Amino acid sequence: MLSTTMKIKSTFLITVLLMLFAHSLYAQQILLIGSDSREENKRGNADLIMVITVKKKEVRLTSILRDTYVYIKGYGNQKLNAAYRLGGKELLISTINANFKTKLVSSIVTDFSNTARVIDSFGGITLTINKGIHHYVNNYIGEQAYLKGVPLLPLTRTGTIKMTGDQALAYARVRVAGTCYDDHARVERQKDVTKAVISYAVKNKSLALKNISDLWSMIDTDINLKDYFKTFSTFLNKQRLPRSQVFPNGNLYTNERIDGVGLVLKIKNFRTASYDLNDMIR
Repeated sequence: MLSTTMKIKSTFLITVLLMLFAHSLYAQQILLIGSDSREENKRGNADLIMVITVKKKEVRLTSILRDTYVYIKGYGNQKLNAAYRLGGKELLISTINANFKTKLVSSIVTDFSNTARVIDSFGGITLTINKGIHHYVNNYIGEQAYLKGVPLLPLTRTGTIKMTGDQALAYARVRVAGTCYDDHARVERQKDVTKAVISYAVKNKSLALKNISDLWSMIDTDINLKDYFKTFSTFLNKQRLPRSQVFPNGNLYTNERIDGVGLVLKIKNFRTASYDLNDMIR
């Protein structure tokens, strides 16, 4: 039995669910948080920080890089992802709002321990794996196998392949500092996996609807499930995928190493950065 939470930086089908929550409730923005806790009942850093913006004709997914260096009230300057560990979703929301003049209110905390199982229920997803990342993915698969206490299939080749849930999870988790597989590249892989799952759901509507209960169980929210079914069905009849973007972009920060904190993305000008983020999530 899996005793530790395996996190992925993609929202997968959960993203679809949350987008529709927001639509059905006429909400404009929801902060989606994924914790990287390795122990039950112990809060970890925020491994996933994403603002979901829902408009009448458009949905935006804005990933906020977790290594962004910000001021956290009561704790001083830290990486943004530490705010969730230090004070939960309330502190993370207030930290983003204080540093970037946003007006975020709603949030949903996700647990991705069942992500692999959900992907497997769809028969896996098809992704393209290059030679450079192949062994990194297998290393993560090995870690997941150890934590689960069961053997898992490694990748045996590169190119375009059908991946199991655990393989896709490992692919999205890979992060190797100082290489082309750094945090920025990982965000791009998150997008790849998210879009692959959403695309599959759109093309396989009946199966997607069948799995809605599993998706719901991954979300900590007080939104009524009954309010969701109609909107979810409507979404599956649309082919357009959400627009995805990343904050901050490379022009807004410098890479620096801070004693006691590590490598961070240090914002050059918070006024400019605030304008950009608000424009992205509006």
